[in-house]
Amino acid sequence: MFVSCLLVAAPLPATDLQVRGLGWLGNRTAEQKLKLLRGDSREDPLDANALEDAAFVLISSLNHEGYLEPTLTVEATLPDGRVATYALDARLEPPLPRPLDVAAATLRFAKGRRFTLQEVTFTGLLAMKEKEARSFFVGENTLIPLASERIYAPGRLQNAAGNLEEELRQLGYAEAEVTVETAQTDRATGDVRIRITVKEGRRWVVQALQFEIAGGGDVPAGLVIETTGRPWTTLWRQDTATAIRRWYYARGHPDVQIKLTAETALAADGTKSASITARIDPGPEVRLGAVRFTGNTHTQEKILRRLVHSRPGDLLDPVKFNDSQARISQLGVFRAVDLRYEPAEAATRDAVYDLIEGRRQEINLFAGYGSYEQLRGGVEWRHFNLFGRAHTDSLKLVQSMKSSSGDYTYTVPDLFGTPTDGSARLFGQRREEFSFVTEEYGAGISLLWPLRRLGLAVTTGYTFKHLRSSDNELATRATDQPQADVASLDLGVVRERRDNPLRPRKGYKLNLQVEAAGRELGGEVVYQQLVVGASWHTGWGHGRWIHAGMSHGVLTTLGAEDDTSLPVSVRFYPGGDASIRGYQKGAAAPRDAAGLFVGAKAYTQFNLEFEQALTSKWSVVVFGDALGTAVSLRDYPFAEKLYSAGLGVRYQTIIGPVRVEYGHNLNPRPLDPSGTLLFSIGYPF
Repeated sequence: MFVSCLLVAAPLPATDLQVRGLGWLGNRTAEQKLKLLRGDSREDPLDANALEDAAFVLISSLNHEGYLEPTLTVEATLPDGRVATYALDARLEPPLPRPLDVAAATLRFAKGRRFTLQEVTFTGLLAMKEKEARSFFVGENTLIPLASERIYAPGRLQNAAGNLEEELRQLGYAEAEVTVETAQTDRATGDVRIRITVKEGRRWVVQALQFEIAGGGDVPAGLVIETTGRPWTTLWRQDTATAIRRWYYARGHPDVQIKLTAETALAADGTKSASITARIDPGPEVRLGAVRFTGNTHTQEKILRRLVHSRPGDLLDPVKFNDSQARISQLGVFRAVDLRYEPAEAATRDAVYDLIEGRRQEINLFAGYGSYEQLRGGVEWRHFNLFGRAHTDSLKLVQSMKSSSGDYTYTVPDLFGTPTDGSARLFGQRREEFSFVTEEYGAGISLLWPLRRLGLAVTTGYTFKHLRSSDNELATRATDQPQADVASLDLGVVRERRDNPLRPRKGYKLNLQVEAAGRELGGEVVYQQLVVGASWHTGWGHGRWIHAGMSHGVLTTLGAEDDTSLPVSVRFYPGGDASIRGYQKGAAAPRDAAGLFVGAKAYTQFNLEFEQALTSKWSVVVFGDALGTAVSLRDYPFAEKLYSAGLGVRYQTIIGPVRVEYGHNLNPRPLDPSGTLLFSIGYPF
């Protein structure tokens, strides 16, 4: 896992308005905020109004962080060099004297006590558990309730009450009201106890949907069956209005107006039965005049036109143009893509895409650390919009304590106006594995096919590479091929349904990788490698999650004359932070009678984790890993089984969790360690 480096800004010039009392970082952040606030007026002399405006902004920020009673001392340097001191409270009382012109000033804060929510209770709440409702006010239920996660501020409190009210309305309680009934504040300790009063009302359920269409005409077929029987919520109204609008858009009515109204009656089950009337004004039928582009200084217009599939004279369907707008944005060469229609109310309108081109190149630095490869670093140089055709290329060079690699990729998006992306790649790598050193270099071409209706991303390609191994300490070194040319057809399929790939909390992911190498493709060896994997994540109460993963790989040599002589790198060598965690990377591979490692031809791996949040950033994990391996397919699916169990600590970052985990081996082999401590960045499966 790599970490992008931070951008380094040039030193800022000294300011005539300084902040003290908020800590080094807090002072600097506050000064930056004031510079942005003052803007061009920084050259003007400071006066009482400017100082009070600056103080108001910073006091508001402190209030939002729970410091409700800060005090402030303004140290003003007057034009004649004298220093005057003025004390202000949180209400900026007493006001600064006027007139007041100063050459420089220091705002010195005393933050005071931070106010935190110690107790949140509810009356009238029936639609959800109190623990769930409380999370709107104090965040996730963690073992260590930090003050920074239980901040009390009037603005935060009102926002939380509004969010809870909206959540109840999304459950169908259209008349729900949430108010803060009482707030008991202990100013000596900063402890605040609040009581929330909830008036849920009855749940509204849609029982009928009817249409009133200005001028008559057909109605959207099938929509009534799809929408009735569901709670009346904001999302229901949005979904229904969108479905109606898209129906009319497809028929050339871009100005359609829709208004949904509800009439309710008390139902026998205690809910309110809602009869919905959709009043629709279709507006005039509109056709497309021309498609125009502005702002594409370096981008060829024909590249953009092939992404717009409507032609002059077609019915104007905004959905099609919005889809084209999204595809143009996905080219990655524009900073902004706006769409408008001209003339706005004519029967024939032009579609105009206003474009702002983005960066032409960028350089990214990478750094990371892992228990096996240890320190890693690299650089990536990317170019955008090559030849004005939205092509991109990237050169990546990476060095670690165990490997060196280089990779150049050239990508052509939307081949022939389709959603398919094509890429060509040159690569090379030298890597020290657990029992051998491997080198590979070669080239490949691939196509990415996004099958959105099925929720799949499919990659197909061809790869030709030269493999070479040295320092081979495997038990199979006598028959392993020290070098070989490999030519293969490749297939990858991914279905991603996790809520967050960097920090999954619910959902699942499925993936399949197939590599089929053969002599008829231009190589020297024949094998087929298949790897399938799955992961599943779900919550277990607040602040607790269960994660499960499975991976299975098999290596076959169908059509080969010799199924033992293979390049060492095509076999499987399990172990490490993304495998069975009682072993270093590769150290869970099978061993022969002498204790030497043997690459597996099949493996099956299971991972199970229980994660408990300590704070919003820190969590602990209890895990169990199981691994089965087979040296020969005669023993498929596995002949040897290994088990590990352990404990880990994770810290969440914007690039995924930083993980420190210790796995204890429950049934180690004679030369295996009793356990392994692993450090890594990124989610394991």
